[in-house]
Amino acid sequence: MEHKKFQNKVLIIYSNFYSEISDNLLDGATKFLKKENILYETLCVPGSLEIPFFLKKNREKFSGYIILGCIIKGETDHYEVVKKTTYNYIYNFSYDYCFPLSTALLTVNNYDQALERSKVNKKNLGGNAAKVCLDLINKLNEK
Repeated sequence: MEHKKFQNKVLIIYSNFYSEISDNLLDGATKFLKKENILYETLCVPGSLEIPFFLKKNREKFSGYIILGCIIKGETDHYEVVKKTTYNYIYNFSYDYCFPLSTALLTVNNYDQALERSKVNKKNLGGNAAKVCLDLINKLNEK
């Protein structure tokens, strides 16, 4: 896969509420970016609801953004609130500012589903999010 050389970096914002899951997602994303020789920075936040705040704070500093984390459905409506609020702000930001953004913010029913989707040797959604972000950057930079 050939990508244009970026003058700026990609920012990976990840929630480590479920540290094993976020570590897997981060491993997949960073392996892909390293393979493609793309500079990046990482920013760890405590939970998914904090992601939009730091996305907005860093909005003009990077060429693209990769969002990683996990929201697991529980017994209450809190899952729906966190999922809808976080995704709403993330994508409004991306659409409003036309910034390349991709996510592997997993929304799953249980921990096993999250592990399956996060592991590099399984579905590797972290690596996929990195690939999508670079593809979006390239598309937006086409003349």
